[in-house]
Amino acid sequence: MTEPTHVDLDELSKILSTPTAPPNAHSAVIIALLNVARVRDDVGGEFVEDLGRLLGRPSLDETIVLRGLRQLAANDAEAVFELRDEITNHISPGDTDVTQAVTGCCVELAATEPTAFVDLVPTLATLLESENKQIRQNAVYILSQVADEYPEEVKPVVPQLIDDIDARERNYQTNALSALGAIVSSYPAAGIQAIDAFAEIVDSGTDTPTMVRANAVGLLGDVATEYPAEVAEHGTVLVESLQSDDEFVAGNAAAAIVHIAVSDSETVEEAIPALVELMDDPSPVVRRNTYKALGHLEATVALENLRSIAESDPDETVRTVAAWAVDQLT
Repeated sequence: MTEPTHVDLDELSKILSTPTAPPNAHSAVIIALLNVARVRDDVGGEFVEDLGRLLGRPSLDETIVLRGLRQLAANDAEAVFELRDEITNHISPGDTDVTQAVTGCCVELAATEPTAFVDLVPTLATLLESENKQIRQNAVYILSQVADEYPEEVKPVVPQLIDDIDARERNYQTNALSALGAIVSSYPAAGIQAIDAFAEIVDSGTDTPTMVRANAVGLLGDVATEYPAEVAEHGTVLVESLQSDDEFVAGNAAAAIVHIAVSDSETVEEAIPALVELMDDPSPVVRRNTYKALGHLEATVALENLRSIAESDPDETVRTVAAWAVDQLT
């Protein structure tokens, strides 16, 4: 078998561009091209036109063509994006190999121009219910890319994104939480029905990847901007998260406590000792959120340290927040 790095690309191109070549020859060449593109990132756009033409050939397995296009898109998404309509026309609601292949191809394209996938949101929403794990994961990833720029377009899908989120596979969780984060940061009410689910993910400990827990804590904070009392019911989970070694988990937890403390500081007073422990955290984001929380909680126990920090912290923004906290406590 020829090594991918030694394949004659001109010969592959010649066969692909020959309309009279038999389907099995085209299939073999596409598989060879796919293997080459996996190890050579300079293989991409020059083959897109030929694969686009073959995508509409009835005698050729479209799954193979779509898989080839996905690998080309991994190398040159903009070139393959020109075939966006031809590719997405093959999406169907069934749990088929074609649907898996086409959504996989769209995964590579979604970050290029999320606008182009807005019209597919309803279809992608139906695919979240697929029995095929990879189709579900592809669909939720594409939705997360769209939500990042167009949260209002994905907002109707929130109930499905939330459904069983604490029981889903990790890749699905990660992208569903990412999509929800984009939506809930703009529309906090959209996340209120999932507060318990978010808290359960946060409280799942080392069995759950740190970034998944960090995203869930961040969502609790987003909801708390408008519904602090509801999130305060999970104050213990937030306090425990302050003790995380991960700056995103701890930083997001401190931010969530800030939003609750603005409304009713007494409900999260238990966080003060853990916040004091974070005052020397190496992360500027964690320190900043910590000092905001201490200020809103009127934690006079931290006053002297805050005075020193307001003068000496190496980060100007952090010094400003510390000075603000001092004013709150004096």
